[in-house]
Amino acid sequence: MGKLTGKKLLLLGERDGVPGPAMEACFQSCGAEIAFAVTECFV
Repeated sequence: MGKLTGKKLLLLGERDGVPGPAMEACFQSCGAEIAFAVTECFV
């Protein structure tokens, strides 16, 4: 069990950095529950 097991996360990804779906896949494999994930462009 990881430290994120059972935790709810809000993920903000960046278009030119790490996108939301990539973070979502990583954190879900750690046992976290993803409440919201999005990829935005911060200019």
